[in-house]
Amino acid sequence: MKHKTSSISKKYNIDSESIFEIVSDFENYNKWNTIIPSAKGKLVINEVLTLILKLNNKTKPFKPTVLSIDDKKSFLLSKTILAKGIGELTHKFDFISLPNNTTQFTQTWTAKGILVRILWAKIKKGFANFNIFNDDLEKYVEKRNANNV
Repeated sequence: MKHKTSSISKKYNIDSESIFEIVSDFENYNKWNTIIPSAKGKLVINEVLTLILKLNNKTKPFKPTVLSIDDKKSFLLSKTILAKGIGELTHKFDFISLPNNTTQFTQTWTAKGILVRILWAKIKKGFANFNIFNDDLEKYVEKRNANNV
């Protein structure tokens, strides 16, 4: 079955290990993340996370499963919608270490299924909302860096 992919990426002034720790600390999302103001669970393979997404002033529960973890480098979440073949979505978080204590953080979504073929434009537009996630993260990192000076 053919799949669709979409990515967003941003460079941060923080080392990759630190930003990995911030992004994978779901319990503290309420301190900085306006698009996912509530998150519960641990970054453990097969753990089902409980996330509350806030998109366009609407909240929606979302419960992805942690599929894989490459310690301090990446992790992968997955959610099946209705059933396999109907809608399957993975969300990969990559943390690439760059010179001068900076990190390229990339989020990549891969989707497949009947719903994806029908609703891809709308689904992809939803992923663009995660630029807010990246902006929130940047503000949090800047504040954290300022407090550590």
